[in-house]
Amino acid sequence: MTEQAITHSVLLAAPKLLGGFFEESVIFILENNADGSFGFVLNRSTKTQLSDLMPDAPEHLQAATVLLGGPVQIDHLFFLALQTDQRASAAIRVVQDLSAANCLGANPNLQVLPVLGYAGWAPEQLEGEIQGDDWLVTNVDPITLLQVPLSERYAFVRAQLGFDPTLLGQSPGRPQ
Repeated sequence: MTEQAITHSVLLAAPKLLGGFFEESVIFILENNADGSFGFVLNRSTKTQLSDLMPDAPEHLQAATVLLGGPVQIDHLFFLALQTDQRASAAIRVVQDLSAANCLGANPNLQVLPVLGYAGWAPEQLEGEIQGDDWLVTNVDPITLLQVPLSERYAFVRAQLGFDPTLLGQSPGRPQ
């Protein structure tokens, strides 16, 4: 049941996660199963365009800003494909080959996001961090989230919670 509840959800870093890589992170969890969890930070930019890393990228993607998807394999470039005409989070998937016809503009409702690295957890590690109030599992639609400017995504997801997450417990360095 936890696998279903976390897969394809958006996680919000709790306010107590200060000073580390995940401070104020918003993460889309692509997979959560017995092998662990796998997702991408959706609110951190590398300040690099895809053309800087891949000069031969398809023309319509060359100016795309590359996201920093997580601290794991930051030398690996992933491509998230989003079906923008669907409202199901399952519409997000990882694409390996940009030359595939379904990624080259043949589908006007397909958006491709370049992402360096990913966020990963060992089996049951993410569940433990959620129980420890390090992460809040939200029902924010990731397609809607990606329409929000990058710098505003954390605040957007936090506002969607309907409560102040600092009330969950001690947040080091924050007044209570």
